[in-house]
Amino acid sequence: MKRLDRHDHILMERRRRQRKVVNHVRPFFWLGQGCLAIFMTLFVILLAVVGISFAAVMGIYRTYAAQLPDASAIEYEQEEFQTVRIYDSTGTVLLYESVDAQRGDRIYMSIDRMSPWVWKSAVALEDRNFFENTGINVRGLLRAFVSNLGGGSVQGGSSITQQLVKNVIIPPEERFQQSYARKIKEVILATEVTRQYPKNKILEWYLNNNSYGGLANGIEAASQIYFGKSSSELTLAEAAMLAPIPNFPALNPINDPESAKSRQQIALQAMVETGMITQAEADAAFAETLETRTSYVERFDNLTAPHFALYVLDKIKQEYNTTDDPYFIWRNGLTIYTTLDVGLQKYAEQVAREQVVKLIEDGKNAHNASVVAIKNGTGEILAMVGSIDYNNEEIDGQVNVAISERQPGSSFKPYVYLTALQKDMTPATMIMDVATAFPQADGTYYRPENYDRQYHGPVSLRNAMARSYNIPAIRVMSQVGVADALRTAHRMGINGLSNSLSYYGLNLVLGGGEVTLLDHTFAYSVFGNQGIMIGEPTPPDELKPGYRSLEPVSILKVVDSNGNVLKDYAESKPQTERIFSSEVAYLMADMMSDDVARAPAFGSNTDLTLPDRKVAAKTG
Repeated sequence: MKRLDRHDHILMERRRRQRKVVNHVRPFFWLGQGCLAIFMTLFVILLAVVGISFAAVMGIYRTYAAQLPDASAIEYEQEEFQTVRIYDSTGTVLLYESVDAQRGDRIYMSIDRMSPWVWKSAVALEDRNFFENTGINVRGLLRAFVSNLGGGSVQGGSSITQQLVKNVIIPPEERFQQSYARKIKEVILATEVTRQYPKNKILEWYLNNNSYGGLANGIEAASQIYFGKSSSELTLAEAAMLAPIPNFPALNPINDPESAKSRQQIALQAMVETGMITQAEADAAFAETLETRTSYVERFDNLTAPHFALYVLDKIKQEYNTTDDPYFIWRNGLTIYTTLDVGLQKYAEQVAREQVVKLIEDGKNAHNASVVAIKNGTGEILAMVGSIDYNNEEIDGQVNVAISERQPGSSFKPYVYLTALQKDMTPATMIMDVATAFPQADGTYYRPENYDRQYHGPVSLRNAMARSYNIPAIRVMSQVGVADALRTAHRMGINGLSNSLSYYGLNLVLGGGEVTLLDHTFAYSVFGNQGIMIGEPTPPDELKPGYRSLEPVSILKVVDSNGNVLKDYAESKPQTERIFSSEVAYLMADMMSDDVARAPAFGSNTDLTLPDRKVAAKTG
């Protein structure tokens, strides 16, 4: 065996040390390689998971997106119905508002016309990051997701845009389903809506489509119903009272004032937390005593010219609603500008009430009255009083006497005298006013009397009409014939008196038939127009042979919610039709305005005269 020299020992020792070092390093090297391998494996798995998740999300997105309408549907799928509004001739006095009986009260209001407190309170309470988010309230969704995992039910967490999408685009049968599927649809559509439309428009749509309890749909209707004012006038306290209602519509100031008040405080505190108001402002608003209405119908109690407004509403329904589209006027939110002169209307109402009081004081059995005023030159109805008190049940105040058939009394006589003039009689034609027995079809005799129970011998046609003597009028009727008198009345504008000829007798001249005051007044306007009827065309399906072809005008303009003019009486211009000659018209006007001829029966300076103008008049 060879002995190792010193040099060999040194080499061996060096190798031993190298092996020792290598043995110490190798485990650390293997550990590093393992970590890297694990990291790379996890990274690959993570990428795979992310990829799979992304693919899954995209798959879900495509699946649901394929089933959803385009987000632009938000524009045309909104509730189209709006409350129909009826105004006076100036467009400044609201006469009446008609609500869609099925869907309630709704008046669209642009956001720039709303009080700023309206949208501020809504944003603070419902979606604090509304102006920054992509249409989704991520924090709310995560909070709802965690809650759902624990409780099993699907909670809210919806943004303002999601709520709008739910109320407008999501089908009604799905809106209240508690499911993830509905939430996914909301998220997809809300994102697309936010991408396509400005935030202010989304907020405007949201505030106009919310249900605020009872009849109130949209913020303007809510403001009118609960506070009797426009949403443009809402204070901080009032706006904060309304903001929470859409989440729980039953907890409103009318149904549950206490809950509405406590929820107002929640809305105010949300505004403090978002920096919209100070705590002092919130406290002051909460301390305010708000004057709220006590019933939903109170909003519609204060009517101006109710009989006329409802008459107009009926005409609008007949003209625009159809069997196929029975809600056209509400679906299009029509605004109607009428012919009514509010000043004249109020004066007519006052005079009617005063006259009834006077008659009662004089011992007369009169408890109600009606007035119609028509502008001769255009056929426009300027005033219509249907009763002296719309809300008085004792006189059937809600019945519109102006369009109800009543006996006209002696005011029917001018139609008969007009017929006589057309048959070549003259104002000077003499008629005998003596006791007379007129034979009737049943073999009996009709023995009329004058109002004063006297006979006046031979009287002219002029004096007989001016003094409203009955016996001469019946003699004239006997000569011209009932058929021709009826024909004249129909052509003049009387739409009634449509029974068979045998139904009417000679007493028709004394008011023995029934007419409406509106028809009667319109017919008299022909006298004022020198024999020419002025109005708007009678609808083709209402035309009757031998009757009038024009109608009194009650509507000047009809505009839909988009500003489209559906009807404009000024542009179509009044239509005219000559009913009788100008010569006969002159004679009739002269006879009806002869104060001297009237005086023996009615005296001078009576209600039939005016100091500053000539008056053609006839007592009833």
